[in-house]
Parts: sequence; structure tokens; C-alpha cells
Amino acid sequence: MVSPRPAIFNIESNTGVRVQLDCPNNSAGEQKMMTNRLRRERMTINDKYPAKLPISVLPLDTRHDRLMKKVLLLSMIISCCAVHAQFVLNGDAENIGGTCYKLTDEVTYSAGSIWYETLVTLEENFDINFTINLGDLDVNGADGVYFVLQPLGTGLGAAGGGMGYEGITPSVGVEFDTYQNGGYGDPAYDHIAITSDGNLNHTAATNLDGPVNIITGSPNAEDGDDHYIKITWDAAAQTLQAYVDCDLRVSYTGDIINDIFGGDPNVYFGFTGGTGSLFNYQVVCFDYITEIDALVDATVCPGDSVQLSVPEGFASYLWTPDTGISDNTIADPWFSPETTTTYTVAITDLCGFVIYDTVTVEVGYPDFVDLGPDLTLCDGQLWTFNVLTPGATYLWNDGSTGPTLTIDESGTYSVVVTDGACIDGDTISVNYVPAPDITLPEDTLICGIGSEYTIDVTTPGATYTWQDGSHEPTFTITDDGLYYVTVTIGGCQDKDSVLVSYSVAPVLDLGPDIELCVGSSLTINAGTPTATYAWQDGASGNIYTINGPGLYWVEMTINGCTTVDSLLVTPDPCQCIVTAPNVFSPNQDGVNDVFKQVDCDFLSAYHMMVYNRWGELVFETADYNGAWDGRFNGADCDVGTYVYTISYTRLTGESGVVQGNVILVR
Repeated sequence: MVSPRPAIFNIESNTGVRVQLDCPNNSAGEQKMMTNRLRRERMTINDKYPAKLPISVLPLDTRHDRLMKKVLLLSMIISCCAVHAQFVLNGDAENIGGTCYKLTDEVTYSAGSIWYETLVTLEENFDINFTINLGDLDVNGADGVYFVLQPLGTGLGAAGGGMGYEGITPSVGVEFDTYQNGGYGDPAYDHIAITSDGNLNHTAATNLDGPVNIITGSPNAEDGDDHYIKITWDAAAQTLQAYVDCDLRVSYTGDIINDIFGGDPNVYFGFTGGTGSLFNYQVVCFDYITEIDALVDATVCPGDSVQLSVPEGFASYLWTPDTGISDNTIADPWFSPETTTTYTVAITDLCGFVIYDTVTVEVGYPDFVDLGPDLTLCDGQLWTFNVLTPGATYLWNDGSTGPTLTIDESGTYSVVVTDGACIDGDTISVNYVPAPDITLPEDTLICGIGSEYTIDVTTPGATYTWQDGSHEPTFTITDDGLYYVTVTIGGCQDKDSVLVSYSVAPVLDLGPDIELCVGSSLTINAGTPTATYAWQDGASGNIYTINGPGLYWVEMTINGCTTVDSLLVTPDPCQCIVTAPNVFSPNQDGVNDVFKQVDCDFLSAYHMMVYNRWGELVFETADYNGAWDGRFNGADCDVGTYVYTISYTRLTGESGVVQGNVILVR
């Protein structure tokens, strides 16, 4: 597909104002739609295609009033791509100037939707007057546009035969369908219908009215023309109606608030459009929307005036009563009543349908000066009040006469503003306070999964906002995460954050305190070798040998978590009794094969001698663990009774002698 050539329209209004309107994404359908729209606004177009022309505006007619000059001088550059702030645009939807929105391009599988950004209530009447252009591709054109009421959100819409409406539940929609989809029970002609709950099937119970021809007496609505649409909701009668080119086409009466929307009267309204393998350029342009264009009450000072306006382009206007009004037959007259007056405007469209609206113009002294609520500011913070009102004079409490006043200290400030016959003033109290100073701990490792860790930022007179939206001065942590808090005193704030990580706490147990015999040693295992250890003497292993009394301790660290345990070792004199068995059997069976003393493990001196029945020394040892195996001079001794003598000295210095008999058996 060849990209459409940019179009630049030279436009001259019936007021003598000329502008150039640049539409960079122009297509044949867009050109025709733009021509129709500008014709409705009573402008003439001379299509030109220069290489490059800037958007420009010639000077205004000097007969325009002062307010109109201000408005037009602020902005007279018209753009096809300007954004209408009250609508949310999705997909291929684009604002193409003023109140016109393109929903789809002349491309396959295009989808666009626009939604009014706030909810409206079905408990009140509404009128939506707009034009729709469904493109100029008839045989090969598709798919159409839906006007939709739904409570879900402002991001809905998809391409294809569902036209962005299919599957939106709950909902009510007015269908403008330009393609016959067999699966939906569509007629062969371009048709309009009222359906519900995102179901396009005209044979289903969700089909509320239609389908009928979009245009009375014509099977084709893809003629490239703008067609005037009026959709009305009568809350009292519970009736939804749609008119096309002045003809009522579809109507449904029913309790849609309860039957479809579950008792919720608040919905979004908008338009969805889609194309599939066939396509069309599809556009809607708003003329009047109750929610947007309804009049707002105004206040004027005695002898002053205010201009009110409703949308232009309608057949006629009539404001009543015709008192204190510059012209009661135009869209935007000036009002200067002597007393408070309620006006009604009757807006008549080309079909003869009338839209009524009322507005009250109160005569009095409006509150147009507002310094805001009393302030609490931070020490050193500059604050500027601005009460600019064009053409007014000013008098502040310090005698200054400008529209702004900048302060940096506590006090009471006031201003009086005079604008013609209108006088207003305001007073404000300002208090300067020190800014809060909050410092959370350094990033922290908590040993013990699930352990509580509490942060306290209590500051007198402050409010608090933590990362989870809570507002207490303390916050208790039980899990990994980044935690932060904003502390506010008046208009002063301070923020800080801390990263908290959790790890498993190591388990360390050296056991109970013990007594150790003098001269003996004890080896202990502190735990897993994958941890790191630091003993009291600088040793670093998990295995440690104790050789004497003292206080022993170790630090154990795993994944940054450290624990400590200690062991107190006291000396034990170990007063053993030197004794020996009275029989042994050295027959090499592994049981009682030797003769030795059996009780004392720690002796400083030891001497054991064994004699046979003739007094002959057959064994001798100075080792308290030494043992006789029943042999003498390399030969087995005879079975019988032998005499032994043991002399010893304990570690404490005590000495003794033990004598006795032992029987050798085999």
C-alpha cells in the first residue's frame, strides 16, 4: 500500500480569519471527512499540495472583543493531531482536529477505541450528538463502529469483525456494522442494532433491538459522507434511542442498570472500531455531549458581564429570558443581568430535535482570590503566592502592588484584588518549621528466618508513609526487601530506605562445662567445616583440642551470620585407686589375656613386680599401662599363684604400695 500524501488545507472563515491545516496522515477518506467537517463549520477549502508550508494564522479582525483576542492569541494553531484531553485513546485511534477522532485506518486489522475518561451516571439523561463517517469502500469495506456503555475501564478494544466490542461484559452497545458476518446473523445491508454484553449475534437474547438499515432506505452507509447521529438516554423512561440522519432507527426500553450492570449506574461511554481482512477509514466527530458541554453556573460582579457558550454548528439557539443578554439567538452571548437570573437555552439541530440546558448567572462578588489553606513550610524554603487576574490591581499587606509575593518567614499574609467592579481578598497564615531528619539503619542482615526487626522513626508532629502505604511511626519487618519511609512535617519531607536480608541463624553448642584431669586433653568438634571459626586463641578450624583448664570460646559464621558459644574447663585431681585383677588367662582368646593395674590413667611414678612361688622375679614394668602376658624368658609360665607388688605416685604427689596374689590359668 502506498502511503497517503500529506494534505495542507488553506481555510478562511466567515470572520476573515485564515489558517492552514496540516494533516500529515491524510488519506482519501480523511480528505473527504475533513472537507465535510469544515463545510459544517461554514469554512471554504482550497486543497493545495505545496512542498512544505508551515501552519500559520493571519491577524484577527480588530472588531473582535478583548476576551476573544486573548483566547485566540494564546492558541490559533490548528493541528490534525491535537489531543482532546477528556478522552483516552487506544490502538490506532487518533484525534484529527477539534472533536474529531479517527478509529481505524484503511489497513487490515486496524483497531482503535476512545473512552470518556470519567464515569457517567445512567441515573441522569444524556444526549450525544455526533457525525459518523464509515469510509467510502463499499464492497471491500469493513467492519464498523460501536458506541458502548461499560463499567470496566478505558483500555478496551480489538481488531476484526468484533469491532472492538466483542467480549466486553457487562455492556450495552449501539452497532454501526458495515459487513455481513455469517456467524453473527448479520443481514446483507449495512445495519444498526442495540446489543448487550459484547455479543454481536443478532439471533441471541442479548440482541435488544434491530438490526435495521443504518440509513433509511439505503443498504450502504460506506458512502464517504458524514451522517448525523443522535443517541439519547431517558433515565426516567429507561429508554435508549439512536437516530441516523434525523430518523429513529433503534430503540430499547429496559432496566439496564439492574438487568445488565448489576445495579451499578456508573459507566464509561466511548466508541470502538475495527477492521479485519477488509477495511475502511472510520471517524466520529462530536457536536454535543451532555457530560462535556453542559453549562456551568457563573458569578458576575454588579455591572459586569460574563460570556457563556454552547457548541456551535446547530440550526438555531434561543436563550430565555431575553434580559441582560447580548443576543439570545447565538451560541455564545454575553450576560450582564442586574440580578441573579437562571437562563434556559434551547439548542435545535438540523433535524428539529431540541436540547435544553439551564444556567444560573449569580450577581454578586465572586470569590476569585484564593491564597489556599494555611501553610507549614520548611526553614529556608521560598514560597510565591500568585493571584494574577488580567487587568486587576493588587495590594498586599506589606504594601506591594504586584500580582505575586515571595516569602521566606512565618507570618500572616493578605491581599486585596480589584478587577473593575469586582473586589476580593484573602488571608493566609504561614508557619516555618525545621525539616525532619530521618536516618534508617545501614543495609541490614537479619540472622534467623522470620525474626522480627522493628524500625522506629518517631518524630513529634510528623506523619509517615511507608512503602506499603502504612502510616505508623514504627514498622516491623519479617522478610527480605527494600523498606522506605517518607516523614512529613507540614510541607517538609525527608526520606530514607534500608535493604533488609534474612539468613538462617547458625547453631553452635560446645556442650556443658566439664572437669579435666590434670595432664589429660580433650578434642571437641564445633560443627560443619563449611562455616568459619574464630577461637579465643586465634585458631580457625572446627576441630579443637583442649589441653588444660580455662575458658574456651569460638565464633561460628555462616552466610554472614555469627553465633558464639563457650566452654569452662576446670581441673580434676582424678584420685584413682590402684588395683589389679586376682586372676588372668593368657590363652590369646582376647579376654583377660594380660595382668595390669586397671584403674589409674594418670600417675607420675609407677613400678610393678611379679614373683613366682619360689620368689623369682618373672615380670617388671615402670609404665602404669604396662602388662604381663604370663611368660618368662620367652616361655609360658606354669599355671599357679603369683605374688605382685605395685608402688606408685599420683599426680598430686601422694605415694603408695599395693601387694597381692594373682592366679594364672589357661
